[in-house]
Order: sequence, then structure tokens, then C-alpha cells
Amino acid sequence: MKTPQPLVHSVASAFSPLAGGPAWPREGSPPVREDAAAQRRQRIEHDFQAEQRQQRRSGRRRQTVLGVLGVLLFLLAWEIAPRVVPGINTKMFPPPSQVWGVFWEMTYTKGEIWPHVGASLQRALWGFIVGGGLGVAVGVLTGRVTVLRQLSDPVLHGLRAIPAIAIVPLAIVWFGLGDVSKVALIAWGAFFPVWINTFIGVRDIPATYLRSAATLGAGRWATLAQVALPAALPFVFAGLRHATATAFVVLVAAELVGAEEGLGFLISFAHLVFRVDVMFVGLLYLGAIGFAADQLFAWALHRFFPWYGAEARR
Repeated sequence: MKTPQPLVHSVASAFSPLAGGPAWPREGSPPVREDAAAQRRQRIEHDFQAEQRQQRRSGRRRQTVLGVLGVLLFLLAWEIAPRVVPGINTKMFPPPSQVWGVFWEMTYTKGEIWPHVGASLQRALWGFIVGGGLGVAVGVLTGRVTVLRQLSDPVLHGLRAIPAIAIVPLAIVWFGLGDVSKVALIAWGAFFPVWINTFIGVRDIPATYLRSAATLGAGRWATLAQVALPAALPFVFAGLRHATATAFVVLVAAELVGAEEGLGFLISFAHLVFRVDVMFVGLLYLGAIGFAADQLFAWALHRFFPWYGAEARR
């Protein structure tokens, strides 16, 4: 009859590698199963991110190709229409092949377009800065201060209904024929889209944001600067982007009267001498500059405000 071994010795021999049993896990040894699961998760995440990047690149390439194709189709239709449609005078409606020669001459051969482009850009930029800045400030204040909103609502909404072109004579009387009147008109046009969007964004902030700020001890001005304005940023950006297009619309109206340089002046002067091709060159530059300004604004949003990227890439 065998003497029974101690219980401790039996358990130890059962987990001994020499006895064929499972070994005790060594101190500091990596958990094999957890490492394998983590590696699988990393591979899945990497493959998903790579697929997302590939889809974004494909989307951008598709958008670029379709955009270029749309421009080419537009130019083709423009080239054919004056030659096919009866009753159209090609002097009054020149095709792109005729406009291109004037465009090249004004842009590269003589370079006479650049002073007009520079003057228009300077006026549009200053008007956008003044109008946009005032629009954001007034929108935040009227959105948060009830008394100020009730006082200013009839006046601001009434002024918003007046088109900028209607106050061109008044601006000339007040500010003269120089750049001040033109900047003031552009600021007038840019102010209202920014103001109304900022006002709506600040007014409609979720109440939970405001209650949380009050719970943390934020005062009125701290809530305004650190809660209200950041929460309304999507509306502010929408208003500013709208204001970029409005600035160029008002720019032309401002430069039609009392200007000596600018794309609006160029179009008006070409109209007086019946140079429709020069008018088309001015219109093409206005469209190209407006498109470039919009895309630059969208790029800046995506670059400096990544959380707004879904709208910025549109």
C-alpha cells in the first residue's frame, strides 16, 4: 500500500511542466490571447482607415473630373449656340474662341486687367471684414440679450429688406466717390447674412449648454464668449460663406458709379464702347475670383476647424 503524497506536492506536480501538466504563468509573460485580439483590432482599424482614405481620394477625383467636364460642356454649348441659333449676332454674343483672344491680351500681353482685379479684391476684402465682424458681434449680442433683441428687431429686419444697390446714391453723397463709399456698400451687403445666421445660432443654443455653464459658475459674459459663440459657429460660418458671394455682388453695383478702377468699372466702360468681349472677360474674372474665394474659405474651415470638415468639404 502506497503512502499518499501530501496535497501540496500533488497540486504542485500537477502544474509542473516536467509532469506534463500545465505550467504556472510566469510573472511578466504577455497574455497571448489578448495580444492577438489587439492585433486583430489594429488590423481592422487600419484597413478601415485605409478604405476611408481611398474612398475620399476617389470622391475628390470624381468631383474634379465631373467639375472639369461640366466646365467643358458649358464652353462647348456657349461656342455652338451663337453659331447655330438664328438671329444671334456674334459681336453681341461672342463665343469663347473670340473671348479667349481678348482674355489672353488683357491678362498676359498687356496685363491691363490686373489693376482692376487688385482694386476689386481690396474693396471686397475690407468690406467683408468690416461687415462680417459687425455681423458676428451684433448677432451674438442680439441673440443673447433679450432687451437688445427686442429693441433692434424692427430696425434690423427693416434695413435688411433694403437692397444694397438702392443706397448707392446715398453712399456717394455721404462718403464721396472714393473707396470709402464702396467699402461701406460691401460691408452693408455682407453684414446682414452674417448677422441673421449668427443671431439664429446663438438664440437656438440648447438649454443644457447654458444650464451646465451656470452650474459651473460661468457669468453672463463668460457664457457668451465660451459657450454661446462656439456653439453657434456652424451658423456663423454659414453666414460668412454666404457673405463672400454677397460681397462680390455688391462690389459690381458699387463700382458701376464713380469708380476709376475695378472689374465693375471695366464692365461698365466696355458697355459704353460696345465691347461685349471685354465685358465677358470681366464677368469671367468675377466668377473665377468668387469661386476661388469660396473654395479658400472652405479650405480654411477644414484646416482650422476640423470638426466642421463635413460642411467645409462641400
